[in-house]
Amino acid sequence: MTRVLLTKQNGLSITVDASKILETAHLLKNLKFDHVISVTATDYPEENRIDVIYHVSSFEDLELAKTILEIRTTVSRQEPNIHTLVAVWPSIEFLERETTDLMGINFGGREAMARLLLPEDFEGEPPLRKSYTIRTEGIDA
Repeated sequence: MTRVLLTKQNGLSITVDASKILETAHLLKNLKFDHVISVTATDYPEENRIDVIYHVSSFEDLELAKTILEIRTTVSRQEPNIHTLVAVWPSIEFLERETTDLMGINFGGREAMARLLLPEDFEGEPPLRKSYTIRTEGIDA
């Protein structure tokens, strides 16, 4: 782990290298962090990076259930690749698909994912990246 930060009461944030995300997820699962609440990403085009952020907690351990753990990692904007965590937390599938559609993150190590929110024929910049521009051709404004 690169950094551990107490974010608020019952909130903890850890930052890990993207190459260690699968190993970190297995460790946290063994510590009874048994489900993922959300997966999101933040685009930093001026720094050529995207932070991928996971929020995990526990159903099984009632004391641990009071804690939300944030896992942060960074990928390149040009090659936004990171290993899928479906083998650790199967319920993360739709969250990863959403993050792929909206931010262009490629979760490798699994079969190709069908689009979840965008049309299958969608092309161009992912819509939640800061460099996305809204097409206005054909629209009377």
